[in-house]
Amino acid sequence: MELIDNVKDSIQNFIEENSKLTAAIIAIFLLLIVSGTAVLLLRGKTGTGGRSVRLPPETFTETEEFLKPEQVNLTEDYYFSRISPDNWSDAERERWFTPPDEQNMQELGKANDKIIDTILEAAP
Repeated sequence: MELIDNVKDSIQNFIEENSKLTAAIIAIFLLLIVSGTAVLLLRGKTGTGGRSVRLPPETFTETEEFLKPEQVNLTEDYYFSRISPDNWSDAERERWFTPPDEQNMQELGKANDKIIDTILEAAP
């Protein structure tokens, strides 16, 4: 009860000391309430009432003939029937594989440490 009385007294003192500021705050608050109510009432009368507007479906009309893209004559069977070797040849390894340098390994280690820390922080 004492806390409520203290709050009530401090609010009353504020209103007495700052009467112009209090009147301005109350006027702004009332203006917001009135304008919000007016917007809701006018929107309900002139708006769509919350219903979405449906557009008629458009039909596609072709103006020019489609051009088939030029491509190598590979069929999908090629991808499934291709047998890849178990190991790369030396030429393939040099062409496709880039060994990581020390900086890349350190960055990878830091990224892994962050992931581990995140996982451990979430654990109970």
